[in-house]
Amino acid sequence: MKKLIIFCAVLLVVAIAANTSMAAQVVDLGSDWNPSGAILSGWGPVQPATSGGNWGGFGSGNDNYTPPVPPTWDFLCRTVWAPGGDQPSATITFTKKITKLTIRHLDGLATDGTGGGGDDFEIYVDGVLWGNYTSNAATNEYWEFSEFSGPAGNVLMIVATDPAWGSFGTYGQLGIDRIVGIPEPATMLLLGLGGLSLLRKRRS
Repeated sequence: MKKLIIFCAVLLVVAIAANTSMAAQVVDLGSDWNPSGAILSGWGPVQPATSGGNWGGFGSGNDNYTPPVPPTWDFLCRTVWAPGGDQPSATITFTKKITKLTIRHLDGLATDGTGGGGDDFEIYVDGVLWGNYTSNAATNEYWEFSEFSGPAGNVLMIVATDPAWGSFGTYGQLGIDRIVGIPEPATMLLLGLGGLSLLRKRRS
C-alpha cells in the first residue's frame, strides 16, 4: 500500500511539472489585477480611462476598430512607453522564475509621416533577449496574443523599438492588456517533491 501511495505521488509530481500553467502568474495591467504580487515599474497610466480614444475596441467603438477576442475583463490597458516619458521600456518582476510568457498587446494605427509610432517591441528576461514582435501594417487596430520563451528569470522588460509618434505625449505607445508568466518546470517539480516528502514523513 505504501509503495502504491508513493507511486501515485510521483505521478502527481510529474503531472504538475508537465502542466506548469496551473501556477501561471497573471498580471492584468488595466485593472491592476495582480494576484501573484508581481512588481510593476515604468508603466503608463490606465487607458483609455486617462486619454480616451478607441484603443482597439476598448474605447467608444468605431468600424475601424476590432474588439478584442476573447473579450478582456475590463477593457483597460497601460502603455509601455508612457506619455511624455523618455524611457521606452517597462518592467514586471515576477515572484517566481518564468520560462514562458503570453502577452496580449495592441497592434494599431499609431503611425505618422516619419514612420514613427509603430508597435514593434523586444522582450528581455533578466537581461536576456527572448524575442521580438514586428507590428502589422494593417488598416485597423486589433489585440494580438504573442508567446515568448527562454532561460528562466524573474524580471521581464518590454522595450518599444519604434520611434515615438505624433500623439505620443497624450497617449503613450505600445498598449498592453495582460501578461501571463509561466513558472519554470523545475520550480513546480520542487513544489511537488516537497509534497511527496511530507507524505513520506506522515507514512513513516
